Amino acid sequence: MRKYLNVLMCLAVVGMGVGGWGLWTAIDERLDRATSREKITKACDGLVDPDQVLGLNGGTARARPGSEPNDSMFDLDNPNALATMPTECVIYRVADSDRTYGHFLLSVWPTPSDEFAQIVSGQDDPFFERTIDRTGDLTREADTSAPHPLGDGRLGVYYDNVVLVKAVCSDKPSGKTSITAMTVARYHGTAQVTDADRHTLAELARTAAERAAAKVGCETTLPALPAELPTASSALVHAESAKGSCGWYADFIARKGRGRLPDRALTAPVASHSPEESCLLAVSDDGVRDIWSGLTSKERGRGSLQTVLGSSPWWLRAESYFGDEAGEVKAKGIGREQTPIDPTRAGFSDDANVWWAVSTCDGQPAVHALSVQYRYGKHIRQHLQPLFRTYVTDVTARRHCTDLRFPSDSTFREN
Repeated sequence: MRKYLNVLMCLAVVGMGVGGWGLWTAIDERLDRATSREKITKACDGLVDPDQVLGLNGGTARARPGSEPNDSMFDLDNPNALATMPTECVIYRVADSDRTYGHFLLSVWPTPSDEFAQIVSGQDDPFFERTIDRTGDLTREADTSAPHPLGDGRLGVYYDNVVLVKAVCSDKPSGKTSITAMTVARYHGTAQVTDADRHTLAELARTAAERAAAKVGCETTLPALPAELPTASSALVHAESAKGSCGWYADFIARKGRGRLPDRALTAPVASHSPEESCLLAVSDDGVRDIWSGLTSKERGRGSLQTVLGSSPWWLRAESYFGDEAGEVKAKGIGREQTPIDPTRAGFSDDANVWWAVSTCDGQPAVHALSVQYRYGKHIRQHLQPLFRTYVTDVTARRHCTDLRFPSDSTFREN
């Protein structure tokens, strides 16, 4: 009996130890969470719910703002807040080893803005940069999805790991027409943004836009978020089956034939009030080989098939910007040169390899651009004008736009 009593007493002591450790761990985690909440609230100027930030990527109790000069720049309560925008805060999650990992970013800026612009360019390759180190077909998947509308688009757009909510100002304080809040999931390694996380990002962006607008005197009324946000995929589909923002292209190649034009498309849903939409088209490895075999030595020039397949994929992109976004479009040429696009005049930038048309949609300006990868453009030059006209006609018809103006015919001719 004494033996059994000793065993029971030992078990009781162990149980008390484990229970005490569990209690201490719970208290420690609660203290960490409270401290983290305070840090997030301070760094992001109270624009976001810190518990929602901590809940991203499976949740964490420990987080801290970044220590770089630009990681925490919020002070929207001062009288010159509009002049000091853009502002942002960067939040890192902290592991048990005290190592930090990417987690969340919030950025807020007004329109017009000297810091933020919609860049259109055929000289850059911003769509497949991360795929260059990947073996196999580079254009299977883009670096990011195309912009998806939040509901009917009045609220803004979202990507696979980014949400942008636009608060339109009815009173235009200091000449600013809107305030945009962008939330970004910046997860470490292979962690994926779930649909639930994406909806949380949207809630955080909407709250931040509403609170930021109130702080700087922008009178606005934001629509509610949609109940669901369809997954924003960055995988390209067969061009013949493209729908949504690339549906016009599937119709075009069904009527005209594809020839040397792209065989892949990155699509997104379209909406009647979205501030932007785009259709990225690209050529697969098999498509490149087929086109290359039919090129003359003069057409090939100094280029090589391996360069195209390995590091310089062929693509073009049709995109449109509406409202105050149309006033923020810039054509980027070689290097860092950027040329503002006048939303009232159609044109062409040889340096950037971009054509743009303009129109008026819902009484506001719109810019419709076609960017073509500069090496690929010389192989499809004769198709670009009818292709661009088809795109612009489609998008302006859907949006009931008027006053449509195209760049001159001469801009589509070979130099």
